[in-house]
Amino acid sequence: MLFLAAAAGATGLFVGRANEDPDAGWNRGYHAGIRAERNAQAHEATRLSARYQPGSPGFEQIYAAGRREGRRLGRYEGLAQGRRAGYKAGRTSVLPDFPGGWRGSHWYVVRLEQGSDKRLRVGARVVVARGHQYGPCRADADRICATPSL
Repeated sequence: MLFLAAAAGATGLFVGRANEDPDAGWNRGYHAGIRAERNAQAHEATRLSARYQPGSPGFEQIYAAGRREGRRLGRYEGLAQGRRAGYKAGRTSVLPDFPGGWRGSHWYVVRLEQGSDKRLRVGARVVVARGHQYGPCRADADRICATPSL
């Protein structure tokens, strides 16, 4: 009889364990962790948004850092823009408009003359070509002439 009772108990234990999902404990723990994380994130978001409200120390700190960075970038951009504008103004005042413009890949022979504000400016120019000699013209010494080399 004792044997029969032991066999029935063992059978009930094995059948009960076989019906239970072996991953049920893991699933319960996983879902409990997800819920805890969601609740913590909601609390953290509320705490962070309160930290950066206008007038709070966190807000003042990031506002001051943004202002410093903006001023630094503004000074740099202002210097760069001023440098470009100054270069362009200098180039247009020194290099007058000639037909065809100026090209950095060409060599020029230029004649300098007095400008309107007592500064020198380019009065005449000639593009340098191979096999020519350049100098003042015989008929008009204020012009630049090219003669073929001998």
